[in-house]
Amino acid sequence: MPVPVMFIDGDVIEAHSHWTEDHAAIVTEATVHTPDGDVVVSQLGGSVDGLGMIQMPGPALLEPGMHVSVAAHEDLDLSLREHVVLDSVKVTAYPSGYVRTGPTKAGHSLYWQSRSVSVTVDAAGTAEIPADQEFTIIDASIATWNNDTAKCSNFKVTDTGKKAMEVGNDKVNLIKLRDTVWGRPASGSDPARMYSSLAAGITTAVYVDDASSDHDGAIVDADIEINGVNFAISANNQTTGTAPCHAELQNTLTHELGHLHGLEHPCLASGDPPRTDNLGRPVPSCSATDDPKIVDATMYNFQQCGETKKEDLTADEIQAICDIYPNTGGGCCSASDQRPGASFLVAGITGLLVMRRRKSSRRAWHRSIDRKGTFPSPLSRQNREIFTIGDRASRRAVILLS
Repeated sequence: MPVPVMFIDGDVIEAHSHWTEDHAAIVTEATVHTPDGDVVVSQLGGSVDGLGMIQMPGPALLEPGMHVSVAAHEDLDLSLREHVVLDSVKVTAYPSGYVRTGPTKAGHSLYWQSRSVSVTVDAAGTAEIPADQEFTIIDASIATWNNDTAKCSNFKVTDTGKKAMEVGNDKVNLIKLRDTVWGRPASGSDPARMYSSLAAGITTAVYVDDASSDHDGAIVDADIEINGVNFAISANNQTTGTAPCHAELQNTLTHELGHLHGLEHPCLASGDPPRTDNLGRPVPSCSATDDPKIVDATMYNFQQCGETKKEDLTADEIQAICDIYPNTGGGCCSASDQRPGASFLVAGITGLLVMRRRKSSRRAWHRSIDRKGTFPSPLSRQNREIFTIGDRASRRAVILLS
């Protein structure tokens, strides 16, 4: 007689794998939370003792964070113990994740060694937001990261005040808004470095890139620059800037501060190298995903003119900070500590903002742009490479919206 089929729809809240008694197979027992209660579903496959087992073709292995629709049936083993055996599964939502910046040549992600990182704001601010409101907005963006992660992380960014400064590897983490020239000015033997007019925000990090160092991957300097030349920097859609596209300062800066914390975009723009997320999964192409957990994330690569949704963190960004900088009894160590002679990389991490047209939409979006080059290091005799982690130069149509 046919075996009755059960249909189970819910969230996977727990999963663990084990060997069968005869060690012939690995089985995963997953708990699916449904409106009617929890159901434990058994399926072949999983990972135990450094070994994994999958069936090809076969259903996806259940893991916490998935929302699934499962077809299963009840059956008995030889000891007459009852099991709910999975027949097929449709995964309607995958576990969320986050992506870290990196890796170094030795494979480490970027991070701060200290649990307290100070930033200085260039005293010039911007002329595009009246009454010095930009400084209040900057503090609000910093507070978002500090407050939203406070329950599980003691990592804090502190605004030490305003000072007239230029970006550079000086151990001062600077936030600078540029109204006249979108680029880094000439300095000594290095010429001016102009940024793409399509990028409205860029973060440049200096970090230890030395496989022999215990501090490999440690960030020692990070500067954020905001484009007020090609975009009108705005607050609540109010700006004196004349560019057609309004870029809300708090939206852009909250994203850029994510890069300062060591986070990368959740999907790959054209030209990005392959990456994996914190769960070891390949990061998808931005053009191939509409997953709300990606496109609604603060660290999502693109934003609309006037957008504000990146002003608040999503669960993924909060989890990232809690994993990278979990609560501890005290501070770690100085972010500037490193072995003498350690080599560094300077990584320009564009956070957002290149205007593009999507086939499915007439809205304007922003995308990150890469730059590449080398310059002599003022701190060591080795050269440093400067590059932008993000999308490489796009030839897609540029659209500006008022």
